[in-house]
Order: sequence, then structure tokens, then C-alpha cells
Amino acid sequence: MTASQIAKQLHGKRAGKRWQCRCPTGLHAHGDRNRSLSVWESEDGWVRLHCFCGCTRDEIISSMGIKIRALALNEFNPNPEWEQRRKDEDRLKLKERQHGLAIMAQAVLPRERNYWRVVERNLAVEIRRLRDTIYPSEKKDRERAETVQRVIREYGFEYLWECLPMARLQARMMNERKKEA
Repeated sequence: MTASQIAKQLHGKRAGKRWQCRCPTGLHAHGDRNRSLSVWESEDGWVRLHCFCGCTRDEIISSMGIKIRALALNEFNPNPEWEQRRKDEDRLKLKERQHGLAIMAQAVLPRERNYWRVVERNLAVEIRRLRDTIYPSEKKDRERAETVQRVIREYGFEYLWECLPMARLQARMMNERKKEA
């Protein structure tokens, strides 16, 4: 679908290289009288939509009854990695909702608390696995924090503080001040 086709559907007027249209979402108080939606074709082969009243692209296209793929000017070839990430993010949202329900079920159903506790733990494991897949930097940060906690437990904070070069320098300076006094 081209920008001009969308503009005709939304009663738009040409404004330079762009079209000014009435936003089709129901979020405007009395309908969009001011043509707050800008529609244009970008250089990367996509039709772009921007509502100056703050409507999102997803809200606009869902109210028009079209899919994002309709905004592609060229043949749409989805990126398999992008598609997999989108599916994983959707699955993560679902698991997080289920996790919340399992927590609530423990409070509401005291006789079945042990069952829901096991369900909650299993969901937490699945959520962590999905988060590690989707957000690898979070996984590295978490692993680093776990390593630091393990080292502090093993050696103690005071010993580790003494191992730092700045801490040694500060300790020497403190000793010299004590000797002078």
C-alpha cells in the first residue's frame, strides 16, 4: 500500500512530499478535524505514519484494519531472526502473566499452595531462559553479579578491599598519618 493510497482512504491532502490526513483512531476527543496524521514514503522502502496527537503506528494501522506488512513498498521478506525474537518476546509476556497468576493462586487457594509454588518456580526458570535468549547483555550482567557475590562470600569484603590498588594506597596513607600523629 502506498502513501497516496492510505491518504485517499483517510481523506488526506498533499503537503510537499508528505500527506496530511485525519487520524483514524478513536483516541481523538471529537474525531480528528485538524489532519494530525502525516503519511510519507521513506527511502528505506516503507510507508511511515506519524500522528502529532501521539497515536502510535500500531494503533493507527489496527484502526485502519491493515497489517504492518502492508506498509512495505517492496516485497516483504521477513528476517527470521527478527521473527524469532518477536515470538520469544510474545512468549515471555505470556509466561510473565502466567507467573503472576501462579503467585496470586498461592494466596487465593491455600489448599493448593504447594502445587502453585511448583508452577511458579517452573515458570520462573522458563522466564529466565527466555530473558537470557532475548537479552544476552542482561545474562552477562547477572552472571557477573553472581560471580562477585560468590567471591565476596568466599573471601570476605575486607580481604577483597585490601586487594584493590586504591585501597592499598589509601591504607598506606592512613598508616603514614597515624605514624606522624
